[in-house]
Amino acid sequence: MNETEKREKARFRNFDSPFSPDKFSAFLKDPGIDIGFSGGSRGGANYKPAFGFTGVDLNYPGYDGLHLPFKTESLKTVHASHVLEHIYDWEVVIGEWFRVLEVGGHLIINVPHQCLYEKQFKLPSEWNKDHKRFYMPSVLLSEIEMSLDPNTYRLIYCRDNDWDFNYELGPDDHSEGCYEIECVIQKIKPPTWELKNE
Repeated sequence: MNETEKREKARFRNFDSPFSPDKFSAFLKDPGIDIGFSGGSRGGANYKPAFGFTGVDLNYPGYDGLHLPFKTESLKTVHASHVLEHIYDWEVVIGEWFRVLEVGGHLIINVPHQCLYEKQFKLPSEWNKDHKRFYMPSVLLSEIEMSLDPNTYRLIYCRDNDWDFNYELGPDDHSEGCYEIECVIQKIKPPTWELKNE
């Protein structure tokens, strides 16, 4: 069982929420893509995309790591787990992930939590030198807000996922259990009016 499968299996254990597994499945509709499913591998590893979606990684035809080779509003789900922290141009990437979603579709983003995974204030990451920045829920939400036009999406939820996290391990030890932030947004049809600029 790979790390994505473990997280998906653990997603709702001991989690008191209206988002039970049967309700979460409402966010997972085909056609969907799982971006970065092989952990950045360019091939050779035996990774499987989550949820049976099409896997998109660096070796996917027409994908340059930023721009997706899919038509605008052609997908119902975009899943990107532990990808965003590796990309400098987060605004371009979030906009691109959102572009390919149809109205009513869901964007699911998971990133490592600064306090649970990194366990430090400043870069570089002790555990992954390729991390470009650290995430708290407020940072992820801020990036989403800066990347997308107002009233084009609704925040379904953003939460810490610390299921089975070992809080006894300090900053000098790699974390065990889940140590991420999970965010789901839904693309909506924007209203005919715009926000006032006064």
